[in-house]
Amino acid sequence: MIQKHLRLLPLFAMLAFASVSSAQVDFTPIFTQIKLEARADFDYFHNTVEGVDSLTQTPYGFHGRYFNFVIGGPIGEKFSYFFRQRIIANAGNVSLFDNTDFLYINYSPSPNWMLRFGKDALAVGGFEYDAPPINVLFSTYYWDNFYCFQPAVAAAYKSDDASQMLLLQVGNSPYVHYGAGLGFAPGQEWKSGLMSFNLFYSGRVGHLKLLHSVNMFQRPDRKYMNYIAIGHELEYDKWDIYLDLIHHANAMNDWGNNFAVVSCANIYFNKEFNIFVKGAYEQNRSEQVLPGFGNINSGFYDIFCESGHSYLTYGLGVEYHPKTCPDFRLHAFVANRRTTDYNHAAPLVSNSLQANIGITWSMEVYRMLKDRMERLSKE
Repeated sequence: MIQKHLRLLPLFAMLAFASVSSAQVDFTPIFTQIKLEARADFDYFHNTVEGVDSLTQTPYGFHGRYFNFVIGGPIGEKFSYFFRQRIIANAGNVSLFDNTDFLYINYSPSPNWMLRFGKDALAVGGFEYDAPPINVLFSTYYWDNFYCFQPAVAAAYKSDDASQMLLLQVGNSPYVHYGAGLGFAPGQEWKSGLMSFNLFYSGRVGHLKLLHSVNMFQRPDRKYMNYIAIGHELEYDKWDIYLDLIHHANAMNDWGNNFAVVSCANIYFNKEFNIFVKGAYEQNRSEQVLPGFGNINSGFYDIFCESGHSYLTYGLGVEYHPKTCPDFRLHAFVANRRTTDYNHAAPLVSNSLQANIGITWSMEVYRMLKDRMERLSKE
């Protein structure tokens, strides 16, 4: 019996730490948690260029998409922390810190105010952007190219009922990830000194949720991209739908040329099963040239959407969470991205059709330990 209890000492120690940290903290959307997340997919692609049969490709295969380690919780009465690390197999191509999504500390001097320091998501509006990457089954072109996790500092004020929040954030610009073209080695891009300034608002009125932002991202030429993202979502028990409107501009005559419209609707048949439909249109019809970085296709002028291109993405899918294991998800979808390149005498059109089936598993280590201790206490 004594040996049995000695073997359980590590469990008691972890739970003792967790129980001390179990109080809720304002502005912290997390509770005390220790979690592993994993997602694996089977993908089938069929890539074609209209009028060029020889460029047809059909790659396919199994692959691991995400493996995350998550831990977070309060530290005392006014401090809390959150950490999420993506664990990768191709070490050396990027630095370890590049794959740290979140590593920050919150300080809440009062119920209405919060200060945050560390690596965080840049405060940008829109519901596709707001979702955890592991839950974005197929994405838009701008989402694929948005390096959103950056060191930053932020201050926020929220209403007494927590339904409204206004946040001001200063951090690295997403342009720092194009550091190779600036002469910076991988993992050293932060030395470029490129900054972002972000004003973010979130609110809820009844069934309507809002995620809006105005952002300024510093470019390699030390000028700024202006970025506006407005997200709206209607949420009910049986269905929800969001609409994101995004506009970005690098010059006065860019207004109206560079934008994205993204929408996704879910229908919930029960707590286990839902279907979704998603569509997006994105375009960059700017004719601006970034001084010192080649032509308009260099990628440095607009990192979210290539100049002279439009992207139409659409698809549908299903998700299933077994009642006996709600932390497990089985998903499947079919999606197509139609790309039009206007930088030719005649527009060049290509299609990328993707069929996917995959699984996601979230292992709530803290909850599992807590349940184990509760069962042992009853024995």
